[in-house]
Amino acid sequence: MKKIQRQSVVDMAAEQIKEFLQSDSISIGDKLPTENEMCNRLNVSRPTLREVYRDLQSQGFLEIKNGYGAFVKSKEEDIVQKTRNWFKDHDIQMHNYLEVRLYLDPLAAKLAAKHRTEGDVIHLKKLQQKFERSYEAGDNKKMAEYDAAFHKAIVDITKNDLLVALVTIVNYYFEQLRTASFSLQENAENALTPHRNIIKAIEDGDLKRAETESISHIEKAIKDLCGEDSSLFI
Repeated sequence: MKKIQRQSVVDMAAEQIKEFLQSDSISIGDKLPTENEMCNRLNVSRPTLREVYRDLQSQGFLEIKNGYGAFVKSKEEDIVQKTRNWFKDHDIQMHNYLEVRLYLDPLAAKLAAKHRTEGDVIHLKKLQQKFERSYEAGDNKKMAEYDAAFHKAIVDITKNDLLVALVTIVNYYFEQLRTASFSLQENAENALTPHRNIIKAIEDGDLKRAETESISHIEKAIKDLCGEDSSLFI
């Protein structure tokens, strides 16, 4: 049973304005009614309306021109801006998640290189093919799904029950990060070559290279998602 959450006045006003923007009553480039008129329509104060406008501007719906008013920028939310806002709102959780992965993933790759079988390598390659097809199709949800399956497969190869359990817990609490991350084209593209390199190292049974390639992969993710050097995580 889900908890009942009280929706704020700002949220309710924002939803009503979104419905208005997505209707046929207004077009992209049009100016919204005056603040006084919008306040009367929504029965909200001017400070509340301005907060709503700021939120809708950050989501890509509105363009605010000082001294002129609010204008319709888009009828749909800017997915890139939405993703960047999500990263900003979950900054601490992202740091915690990537900090743990910086240590768990290289260990998993190293042990996978030690214990892999021919069947394991074939399975990894098939998952990578599905991951790349999803990338080509621009399907970030499928990319997230196959990325999770790819990294889980590596951990499963280790046959280390404790490591499998730890990685499963970490991934469970941050599934949404993958989908949000792959919403940005550059993040999706930056995962392709690292995956291939990790597979090759595991296939060759090169423990050190598997570990190094995995570290490079996470370091790139840290740079993409946090804009920081991985040394700050150590």
